[in-house]
Amino acid sequence: MNYEHDHPFIPAHHQLSLLIDLSRQYHLDDHILLSGSGLFLQDILSANKKISYLQFMKVLYNAKHHFHSDDIHFLFGQRCLTTPFNHALKSILYAQNFEQVLQRCLEFHAFVCPWLTPKIMKNDHEVIIYWLNVPRDHEGLFLLEMSMSAFKALSRDVFGEKVAWQFDFNIEEPDYIEQYWSHLGDQLHFKQPISCMRLAIEHLQKPLQQYSFTLSSTSYIQAKYEIEKYKLQQSFLEAIYQYLMQHIAQGVSLESTAHHFSMSSATLKRKLKKHNSSFQAQIDQCRLHTAIILQRVHGFNGDQIAHHLAINDPTNFRRAFKRWCGLNIQQFV
Repeated sequence: MNYEHDHPFIPAHHQLSLLIDLSRQYHLDDHILLSGSGLFLQDILSANKKISYLQFMKVLYNAKHHFHSDDIHFLFGQRCLTTPFNHALKSILYAQNFEQVLQRCLEFHAFVCPWLTPKIMKNDHEVIIYWLNVPRDHEGLFLLEMSMSAFKALSRDVFGEKVAWQFDFNIEEPDYIEQYWSHLGDQLHFKQPISCMRLAIEHLQKPLQQYSFTLSSTSYIQAKYEIEKYKLQQSFLEAIYQYLMQHIAQGVSLESTAHHFSMSSATLKRKLKKHNSSFQAQIDQCRLHTAIILQRVHGFNGDQIAHHLAINDPTNFRRAFKRWCGLNIQQFV
C-alpha cells in the first residue's frame, strides 16, 4: 500500500516548528502562516498531531506568499535537515560517510524531506541529486531552491566544511541571482535538462566527523521500524514512477499501468489528477530521466537514447525531448 497526498503522516511539530520560529523572527502572525491548512498553533505545540503532504505544502506556500523576506525558503532549507527531530535524521547526521547519508535520505524521505522525493544517479566522476514530480511553476522552483539549500547545509554539517557543489536549473537565470550566490554559491548552470545538484564522486566515501556507530545504527533501526510500521516506504507517485522506469523501454500504457496497480484506467487517472499530475506527465518525466541516466551514466548518444526509448523517428524524438525539458537534443548530448 502506498501513501497519498492526503494521508496524515508528517509530525506537525517537527520541521514546521522551524517555520513557526522563522515566522516570529520576521513578525509574521502564526494564524497567517497556518491559514487554510486546517492547523492551529496548539496542534503543533501538542507534539502529537500528524498532518498530510497537502497541509504541509499549504503552510509552505503561505510562507512563500506572506513572509517579508524573499529568501525564507533558503533559510528554512538550511535548518530542516540539520535539526535531529526524529530517528531518521539522527541516523543521517551520525552516518559513516556521505554515501550512507544519501542512501538514508532516499530510504527515509517521508520523514526527512516530505515536500519533494529525492533520487540519486552516479557516474565515474560525480553523484547527482535530482527530484521527482517538481511542479513546473514558481511553487516548484521554490521547493527546488529549498531542497538544494537543505542538502547543501546537510553536507556542510556532516563534513564540517563547505563542499564544492554544482547546481543545475531547468530555467533561465532568475532576476534574484544574488540570493543564489548568497545561499548556494556561484557554481550555477541554467537552461539545463533537469534541475539537480552535483558533487565530485570522491566525497561519497570520505569519513564524517560526527560518525557514531552506536547512534547511527540504533537510530537507523528505529527509523526503519517507523517507516515499516506506518507503511511509508513509497508514495503513490513514487510507485508509479518506479513501475514506469522499469518498463519505459518496452512501452507502457495507461491501461497496462492501471492493471499493474489493480485499478481501472479511470481510477488511475483520477488518482493522478488528485496528485496534480497526469499519465502523460509521468511518462514524460520517466523518459526524460531515462535519457539523462543513459547519457550521463552510460554515455549514450542521441540516437542510442531514442532507440532505447523506442522512438524511431528522429523528428518525433527531437520534438518529444523539447517537450520534456524545453531544450533541443543537440544542447544535451
